[in-house]
Amino acid sequence: MVQPRPLTGSSSVRPGEAAASPSRAGQVPRGERQILRLCILSASAVRGSGGEIDWESTATEQRRLAGFGFGLALGLDTGERSALGWDRLRELAKRTGSLSLAQGFVAGAGSEQAGNAPTIGDQIEGVVQQAGAIEEAGGVPVLLPLAVLSRRRAREDEYVEVYRTLLGRIGGPVLLDWTGPRERPELLDYFPGKSFERVMALDPAKVRGARFALFDVAREARVRRELLARDQLLFSADRAHISHLLLGANPGMVAARLPEPLRFTEFAGRSVALGEFSHALLSGAVDRAEELAAALERLAAGDLAGYLERVPALD
Repeated sequence: MVQPRPLTGSSSVRPGEAAASPSRAGQVPRGERQILRLCILSASAVRGSGGEIDWESTATEQRRLAGFGFGLALGLDTGERSALGWDRLRELAKRTGSLSLAQGFVAGAGSEQAGNAPTIGDQIEGVVQQAGAIEEAGGVPVLLPLAVLSRRRAREDEYVEVYRTLLGRIGGPVLLDWTGPRERPELLDYFPGKSFERVMALDPAKVRGARFALFDVAREARVRRELLARDQLLFSADRAHISHLLLGANPGMVAARLPEPLRFTEFAGRSVALGEFSHALLSGAVDRAEELAAALERLAAGDLAGYLERVPALD
């Protein structure tokens, strides 16, 4: 996670300024230290030789990652979700919340408890239940894709109505997950047409952003601009291009200084920058966390050359 250096220019809220205490999501909280790049790392539970979660070792690893300034993500990997099951994932969320980590945590909200042949209604109910448990633990739910929509080749309007129903039953804030077929082949053609854009526009104060896992840099930039217009955040899952996406400029044509964010928005009680760049929600990066943190420190200091020298290759 990148903390800000002093900024000049036309940002609507500047470091050190008092902002109005928020009455709803999307407003910048008073007195919060502002974050230029919010980086969240997907951290699996540490499991012992018998397959059970080693809670002490898991907490130690979580504190280590949080000590580098990262937020944590739980239960986004389908394999881990299947191996652990919802009951242990819920316990993992509760225990993570009890640690009061500086940048908090997000967790995947799915529908495993809906059974093997769930209807859309069953899946909605499952996601609502899981999202509620994550919120109760102090985390931000990441609404995982409903694969049944893709399997039945649902149309754009049906996606919008399903997510409208979901959002109407969840308190928020939430993130949406847009994972493509490269990671999950069953999600081919998920969010058809303009359904993603329409869903994101339903309630921007509640849907604070999205995890984008399509691994298409040009498309990510287009989606990011659309979200930016509504003060929503884009969290990239693209490890191969993350240095480019966090920087928000072509690394081969780096400007002399770090581009200033346009403004700041509220996300789960934190003041986070908005601009022509992505934030990050990454899997497979915990082993390089220290290197990534060092690179982000250079980015925060405006040392772009130092950032590009230090940022680890994560592909």
